Amino acid sequence: MGTTAFIIDTLLTGTLRRVLRPALFALGACTLLACQQESSSMVSAAESSSAETPVLQVLKDPSCGCCEGWVTHVSERGFMAQISHPQDLNGEKLRLGIAPQYQSCHTAVSEEGYVFEGHIPANIITRFLAEKPANALGLAVPGMPLGSPGMEVGDQFRPYDVLQLNKDGSSSVYAHIATQGEQY
Repeated sequence: MGTTAFIIDTLLTGTLRRVLRPALFALGACTLLACQQESSSMVSAAESSSAETPVLQVLKDPSCGCCEGWVTHVSERGFMAQISHPQDLNGEKLRLGIAPQYQSCHTAVSEEGYVFEGHIPANIITRFLAEKPANALGLAVPGMPLGSPGMEVGDQFRPYDVLQLNKDGSSSVYAHIATQGEQY
C-alpha cells in the first residue's frame, strides 16, 4: 500500500472511507496528470527555445572583463552563451586547432563544432553559421582590436579583419570591419 493510501485508510473509517477514498484517489490522479502535462509542455518549450537559439560554449578566463563584454554582445543578439573556465585555456585552444598567431582572450565553440576565437561580431558569426564554408574550422579576430565587441572605449575604433581559419591550418580574410557600425 502506498503512502497516500495508508494515510487515507488511517484517517477514514467505515462508510466515510468507502465514499471518499475513490474520490480522493481520482483527485490525486488528476493532479498528477496535470503536473505531468505541465512538465512536458515546459520541456517542449525549452526544447523549442534551444532549437531556435544557437548555443556557443565559451571558454574564457574568469577574471576577463572584455570577454564578459563580448558574451553580453552575442547574448543580446540571439546566442546562448554557456561559459566555462578551463584551467589550461591555451591548451584548449591548441586542442581545438587554433594556432597561437590567431589566438585572443576567449574561444567559443558552436554546436556544429566551429570555433570562434576572439572579439568576432555576432552578425558575422550568424552569417558564417548560415554559409558553413567548406573546409572551415571557424573564425578568428587575433588580438583585441580597439572598438570591437567587448573592447569598446567610447567612440574609439580601429578597423580589423575577421579571419576564416581552415582545417589545413591556413587562413583568409572572411570579413573586413571598417566601421564600428558594421559590427551590429
